[in-house]
Amino acid sequence: MRWLKSTVPAATALALGLLAILAGNGSAQKPETVELFNGQNLQGWYSWIKGRGKGVDPKEVFSVKEGLMRISGEEWGAITTEKEFGNYTLTMEYGWGGKVWPPREKSARDSGLVLHCVGKDGAHSDSWMLGLQVNMIEGGTTDLSILGKSPDHTFQSPAEERPASGKKGWYFKEGAPGHTFGPGERLLWGDKDPNWTNTLNFRSTKDVEKPAGQFNTMVVVAKDDTLSVTLNGKLMTKASGLKVQKGKIQFQSEGAELLIRRMSLQPAN
Repeated sequence: MRWLKSTVPAATALALGLLAILAGNGSAQKPETVELFNGQNLQGWYSWIKGRGKGVDPKEVFSVKEGLMRISGEEWGAITTEKEFGNYTLTMEYGWGGKVWPPREKSARDSGLVLHCVGKDGAHSDSWMLGLQVNMIEGGTTDLSILGKSPDHTFQSPAEERPASGKKGWYFKEGAPGHTFGPGERLLWGDKDPNWTNTLNFRSTKDVEKPAGQFNTMVVVAKDDTLSVTLNGKLMTKASGLKVQKGKIQFQSEGAELLIRRMSLQPAN
């Protein structure tokens, strides 16, 4: 078949194509973006403080300072989205602040991104909801674990068992046999230091996360029963076989200052 030559001038065809896209008739529409943090206030979020409950935060553990979402870490608790989400790509820019609090003033800076949160606020340790935790801790950021004793949040991942902090642990490794993780188990990111210790400012030569005072970019893709986590451009961990595939999004306050300057969701591809 011979293709017919168009009688429409090239410039006119281009203009018509652009108009079609702008009118929503083209295939190049930009996916809808949900800004989880607007840089001004905590709209769309609510707090839960251990021993205080929902929305009671006299010490401003959760606040906005100079355009940054600040989680001070002074009291144990969480900040949680009011809505549930599923099938998304979450992109966030975060960094550790300098402040740490007793009894963790000598421990590795610690927080956590908890996904697919379900059930009651404070169900775990009167602080956090049940969910799948992307750990945020110096030297161990992007380790995956189940928050609480929820059998519904079990997952599988290709993993290799190796020495880990004087014991044995399962490290993420592409191509390795699959391992099922239940409550109390932890999937370690692939190059985590086998001699990791829970000490302030812990760093190893292979750490991907930047030291306190610098910002990192984390991307989490949660699609159907799978999840993957990329940190500063490196794939860190993956999970599959998720039974719970949507829920609220939560950040922990756990003794260390965490600063977030951007956080948005787009539909997962």
